[in-house]
Amino acid sequence: MGLLGEMALELASGPVKIAELCDRTVLNPDYTDVAFVWTGLRLFMSEISEFRLIGRQQVFDVELDDGSIVRASATSRFAMKSGAYRMAPELSPGDSLLPLYFGVDFHGYPTYKVPGKDVKQKIYRLMAEWKHGKSLEKGTEVKHIDGNRKNFHPDNLTITPNKRSQRKHKHKIVKAYEDAQKLLDECAAASPMMAEIAKSKRRTNHKVRRSTPGLVEPVYTASVRSMGSVSVSGVFLELPA
Repeated sequence: MGLLGEMALELASGPVKIAELCDRTVLNPDYTDVAFVWTGLRLFMSEISEFRLIGRQQVFDVELDDGSIVRASATSRFAMKSGAYRMAPELSPGDSLLPLYFGVDFHGYPTYKVPGKDVKQKIYRLMAEWKHGKSLEKGTEVKHIDGNRKNFHPDNLTITPNKRSQRKHKHKIVKAYEDAQKLLDECAAASPMMAEIAKSKRRTNHKVRRSTPGLVEPVYTASVRSMGSVSVSGVFLELPA
């Protein structure tokens, strides 16, 4: 896989352009970060390193339905919602890429939507799993050291077993979300504009508008410790293990 330097990888430290990550590697050859990785079955965090320039290759501009553009080499393999992989030249208008949607819940915690499903999870618990080295047992308590719920970097998390898991607000949160969606649907019936908003709220994939061949340009890559694909600008592309 080869990415244009301007493309951002979704990392534990936030979205970072791969050209900047290469600069960090030049200053510190041992530099590593943590990336969102999709195995085909589940999403988890994995160490990513060796950010580097791999030469000049033909680039394709893959435009998505939200207007964003992923610029990658012709040999880049995109993860599809169907579970298959396709290289950039093989993508056609209407193809559904596997997305990674982020959001914020009612308590201000950043969330992600499980790829291919309509299930939202808290990002900090995914990060805690990586730090812990295994899945968290039910009731495990994770706290933010600096008190900032939006700072989910592994270094800012502490993990403590707590069998008295606090779940008393779960029902209220679910009901509030259902009520909000019901109201949105009711408004959509009366307003074409609201109908488009409601449709976008339920969108569960990234569809390709077009995949256009471009020039031969410098492209970059990295190495991820685990097999799978990494999130780049909200979609998944394969990286070498």
